Amino acid sequence: MSITTDIAYHGETKQHTFFEGWYLKHQIEQQAYAFIPGISIEQDGSKHPFIQIIHDDSSHMIHFAEDDFFAEKDHFHVRIGNNVFGEEGISLDIQDEKEKLAISGQITYGPFAPIQRSKFAPSIMGPFSYLSFMECYHGILSMEHSLQGSLTWNGQVIDFSGGTGYIEKDWGTSFPKAYIWVQSNKFSKRDVQFFFSLADIPFIGFEFLGLICVLVIAGKEYRIATYHGGKVQSITRENEQLIITLKQKDLVLRIAVDSRVGHALMAPSQGEMNRIIRENANTTINITLMEQGKQIFEGEGRMSGFEEVGQVSSFTY
Repeated sequence: MSITTDIAYHGETKQHTFFEGWYLKHQIEQQAYAFIPGISIEQDGSKHPFIQIIHDDSSHMIHFAEDDFFAEKDHFHVRIGNNVFGEEGISLDIQDEKEKLAISGQITYGPFAPIQRSKFAPSIMGPFSYLSFMECYHGILSMEHSLQGSLTWNGQVIDFSGGTGYIEKDWGTSFPKAYIWVQSNKFSKRDVQFFFSLADIPFIGFEFLGLICVLVIAGKEYRIATYHGGKVQSITRENEQLIITLKQKDLVLRIAVDSRVGHALMAPSQGEMNRIIRENANTTINITLMEQGKQIFEGEGRMSGFEEVGQVSSFTY
């Protein structure tokens, strides 16, 4: 049985109804900038490369011709037009009159901080990584890495040196119909990284609520996931905060997210980028981790990413 690895490019042999996209977040001081290079293959076989861009002020969708796209099949290296995204960093040359956007420059990445991997869990998807029929696959390439370099953004130079980055990816046919996603690596305490996703997952004729969550504290990883017996205890809303409580054996994790609406992004449905979702790339979260009734971590994460699409099953909030 083959592993659906999150490092490889999966679209080389796909003829229709497929998407693959990488999410690269860059943070410096109080600003967050994310680039999403990707490709969608529609039901008629037409291929549409794109780069989505989101920052504090707005979001953008840049379209490219099919021949403008290239991706290495066995490691992370993507080229779209004159723009390159890879393990070493990014090189951008974006000139789009329609979006009134001009971005150029290079950012170099430091060593990646990967999640733990094993035969049981070769990716964040755990044993579901081995299945070939999932609607959407998720991968985490780096929970955190350093940045060096600068971009010129509509004439303004932005120096990212000393900043932090994050990279994940998705591929498959469609995004889940309902999900919650949270990411942060900018905490009041250093060397803390966090990722959370909860989604309605179609599976062999029925649906289940899929949970994947990673909290890394000074190099120690705590993972709460469906495949480890993790459960959602509650989801509530208090004013503008979405509060989620998870439990797995002796662990209880409370997540409180400033859930104010973000900017529009396009998401895949049956391979087509025709679904509008919203992401806030610079919000605030508070997380508390208890183990055997004892608090072992509490912290505030700034410049956090947040998406809330629909309402996941079994909960009203």
